[in-house]
Amino acid sequence: MRAAYAALAGILLVTGCGGGDAPEQAQAPQSGDLTVTPDADGVQAVTLVTQDNFRFVPAEFTVVPGRVRVTVDNPSSNVHNLRYDEGGPDEEIRVVRPGQEESIDFTVSTPGEYAFVCTFHSQFDQRGTMIVLPDGG
Repeated sequence: MRAAYAALAGILLVTGCGGGDAPEQAQAPQSGDLTVTPDADGVQAVTLVTQDNFRFVPAEFTVVPGRVRVTVDNPSSNVHNLRYDEGGPDEEIRVVRPGQEESIDFTVSTPGEYAFVCTFHSQFDQRGTMIVLPDGG
């Protein structure tokens, strides 16, 4: 029985250490899992947590037209950033070092889907989407 446990432990150790360039899949939900509501000041605040597997959690969030605050919390061991693709807000988070967080504030008015990316890890598809619903949801 010990031999079986030792073999299983060896397999888990080898497969868990990947060593390749491809990131592991995130353990948390990646999309469609957060609708943001305004606080008492009318700001819709969302915190995106970065991952060592090059993911934003959540990867998708929904707001209505108005003021938005996006915070990137980086508990990972990598440097990250956040920039919206063309057509999205001009504001960006230039760098978030490991163990830190940074925020941006902006106003959205036009319904649609706005993609964002960590430009440091775009090759690993570290992307997400902000969905702006029509006023009144």
